[in-house]
Amino acid sequence: MATRVEPRPPFVDDLRWEVVQRVAGSASFQRSPRLRELLLYVCERSIQNRPEELREQQIGCGVFGRKSDYNPGEDNIVRVEIRQLRKRLQEYFASEGKDDPYEILIPKGAYVPVIELRGKPEPAPDIPVEAAIAVAVSKQSKQWIYVSLIVVLAVACAWMWWENHKMQQQVAAVVHAAPDRGPLWPLLFNKDQETLIVCADSAIVVAQAILHRSISLEEYLAHDYSASFGQDLNSFAQSLTYSRRWQITDITDARLVQRLGRLNHDHWDKASVRLARTTQIQDFKNGNSILLGSIRSNLWNSLFEPALNFRFDYDEHDRRAFIRNRLPRPGEQPVYMAAPPGESGESYSIVALVPNLRHTGNVLIIAGTTAESTEAAGEFVMNNATSSALFGKLTRQNKDRIPYFEVLLKSGTLSGVAKNAEVVADRILPGEIPHN
Repeated sequence: MATRVEPRPPFVDDLRWEVVQRVAGSASFQRSPRLRELLLYVCERSIQNRPEELREQQIGCGVFGRKSDYNPGEDNIVRVEIRQLRKRLQEYFASEGKDDPYEILIPKGAYVPVIELRGKPEPAPDIPVEAAIAVAVSKQSKQWIYVSLIVVLAVACAWMWWENHKMQQQVAAVVHAAPDRGPLWPLLFNKDQETLIVCADSAIVVAQAILHRSISLEEYLAHDYSASFGQDLNSFAQSLTYSRRWQITDITDARLVQRLGRLNHDHWDKASVRLARTTQIQDFKNGNSILLGSIRSNLWNSLFEPALNFRFDYDEHDRRAFIRNRLPRPGEQPVYMAAPPGESGESYSIVALVPNLRHTGNVLIIAGTTAESTEAAGEFVMNNATSSALFGKLTRQNKDRIPYFEVLLKSGTLSGVAKNAEVVADRILPGEIPHN
């Protein structure tokens, strides 16, 4: 039987490919087949000048067998393995490959490797005796130079001290200046009431993705999702139930909490931050609350959603979130469908102000079809420059007092990153906010 000969890649004679093959065949990479495969994959495409194939999702599909529609935001295997590969390369070129004239680097924050020649220090040129004699100066000249340098440095230091002093005064003025909180935030952060900020629960998002269905608030509070499984998957159901101990949230919620703290720092001593999983229904009976995340990641929204016109929904089959408009007005759509996670298009979010369960305080809901659109909505409502037109319109329609309201926002999404939000529609809700 004739031996089948694999076709040689067009770059097989490239010196850089020889370096890659030498590293991939080393003992440290032979012990780790997955890192070796990742190294060959990224280096081959870099040498062939195909950077479009070195994005996170393409690497996940090409090396780790992920499906073409997998979400890198939920599955970070590429980032983890690239970090391991970067570390393994550093170890190799510090030990086994220390004498190799070339080096493979993967810059932080990128997936495109760089193969470059290691630099060698150039020998210092010989200085002729004549030049050395010409450079020499007398002792008296040296002393004069030293005194001049001291004077120049003293003047420079004095100038720098004065400029630094002025800058400190300017920074202090900015830091101590009271931020413009507009008409909304004094209703949520004030000296008379406690304010609870409830961050989304990332673990419940994972559980719902595995179950292919939404989890009710009752199941969430009972920590029991086993009704969706038969006996064969009982152990898997138990592992999901164990997820109630996972206290994790999205980084976008952490950034929103940070912005809330800066905007309302004068009343931050009366604020507390909690994960949705550690919150109880009694927390919404008194004081003020801020709910971050949609009903899919923060199930406490279900307590207040019946009062809203714009409602979050999720298509389990297509894995796409959308907003239902229960009573569309002229020019409005009944459904606002968001782009799939990680893709470009449009994402939507809801900002709503409603009373707490006993009508003794206020609840602000900031919920997006993605974590990024939730963050875009939070930035919109915390920036007086972007939200002042909306609040001006609402107060004019409510006798110059801010009402309970809900607003639907749209954000342009580019590769899963939401841009600035803009108003699509708004509603004034029943009830009157008690003003102190």
